[in-house]
Amino acid sequence: MFATVIAVTKDLPDVEGDKKFAISTFATKVGVAKITKFAVWALLANYVSAIGLGLFAKRFVFNRVPMVVGHLVLGGILLRKYRAVDADDMDTVKKFYGGIWELFYAEYVLYVMI
Repeated sequence: MFATVIAVTKDLPDVEGDKKFAISTFATKVGVAKITKFAVWALLANYVSAIGLGLFAKRFVFNRVPMVVGHLVLGGILLRKYRAVDADDMDTVKKFYGGIWELFYAEYVLYVMI
């Protein structure tokens, strides 16, 4: 899921330059706000799935506390980052995109605990 979200959002930080030089990208065609919303919904679905797996998997398949709490925390961080995005302010868009990478790397940290 992260690979898809990163692939779809990779042009968000450069959308102004792409528009200025008439470079057609997914971000310039669809728009920053829609792509940002898609990314959040996709990652939230991923987190909800991980939380569900943590709650309902057979005993000892996952270390439940990090699986559930960790993904709840990461989902909350994602929502906080999303609330800070203004599609017309490229600084906030760049921070959001960087935040996706931070969440991606946080999954690797969480992985060793679950």
